[in-house]
Amino acid sequence: MAEVKVLTLNVNGMNIPQKHSQVYHMLRKDCADLIYLQETHFRHMHIPNINSKCFSMWFHSTHTSASRGVSIGFGKNILFTLAAKISDPEGRFLFLKGKISNTQITLANLYAPNKNQTKWLVQVLNSIKVFAEGLLILGGDLNLILDPTKDTTSKLCSISWRQHRKVQLALRDLSVSDIWRILHSDKRDYTYHSRAHNTYQRLDYLFLSNGCMPAVLDARIGVSVVSLIS
Repeated sequence: MAEVKVLTLNVNGMNIPQKHSQVYHMLRKDCADLIYLQETHFRHMHIPNINSKCFSMWFHSTHTSASRGVSIGFGKNILFTLAAKISDPEGRFLFLKGKISNTQITLANLYAPNKNQTKWLVQVLNSIKVFAEGLLILGGDLNLILDPTKDTTSKLCSISWRQHRKVQLALRDLSVSDIWRILHSDKRDYTYHSRAHNTYQRLDYLFLSNGCMPAVLDARIGVSVVSLIS
């Protein structure tokens, strides 16, 4: 498969036209090939039109209310052939399976709840294991700190060590690696700021099948220019 750039982003709502325009302007400027969006807040049958000149295809998981929602998009240079799809009716995950340039691939985008996320994540990760074929790209907002010693300024985690271990084992069973952490083993960078606790945390992740890690060129945490307007 040719070089592919993947972007994952929690957009905190895209129903307002101004916000919708901001997000797609950023995506076009960033030239991403695979796009994982969380918290789109799209409702069933109320998904905004997307500029087909820049994106070849989009898939969505929506909720009945203007909350949650995840989407996976493909840049104009990516030809994806869909073989199977699982879309969560609660708008928290989306699985796609198919081919890109004759490469078997599975894409999974998650937006975990901020309570009882351990149980939810283990169940969803086990479902991915059953569904997945070929190269797996798993990403999204896990609402969980995977490494309290490096992924938060407080060095604390809201869940017990035993719960934390269950998530780690479920990820290990998928044979995937945390791309950013593998390339930046000792670096500290964050994707979320908690005003209530005045801490910075890395809650957003991108994982790749272990066997494909040598092909990764770079991974970085950028600065979002999207406003918080929902």
